[in-house]
Amino acid sequence: MIGSLQIAVMMDPFDEDSWDTTKGDHYTDLEIEGREWEELFFNVLQAPEGQKYIDGEDIQKYYEHQENLFKENLTDKGYPMLGRIWWMFRDTNYLPSEVHQLLAECLKLQKKTENVYALSTLGKLIAACYEALKINSGLCFLSD
Repeated sequence: MIGSLQIAVMMDPFDEDSWDTTKGDHYTDLEIEGREWEELFFNVLQAPEGQKYIDGEDIQKYYEHQENLFKENLTDKGYPMLGRIWWMFRDTNYLPSEVHQLLAECLKLQKKTENVYALSTLGKLIAACYEALKINSGLCFLSD
């Protein structure tokens, strides 16, 4: 899969107009590549892959359905925070209060897998969480 998710630390990740470097908002050197994302979500977590789009189907409803299937599946498996990273081409945000839970999910999963690409992804997610926690910040995963 092509694409990547660049990781940024941001105090208020749900307000893109609030970017403020004086408060600690910054881009990290961390980026999740397409193959890493696929290995973590489809091979390790066994998330459902997208259903085929049917010509004439409402595209918004199609994406909402795909998102719901993915998130519900991972929530049922105990990974609701990871489930929010449901597609490589959608931004994902975490409030400062959610970073601890994302970190806990990543650490739990890291112990259960030997998949090199998934471990790489988890390592980046864990590093980003620790970076955000240092300044009590949130996280943004920005699609390219």
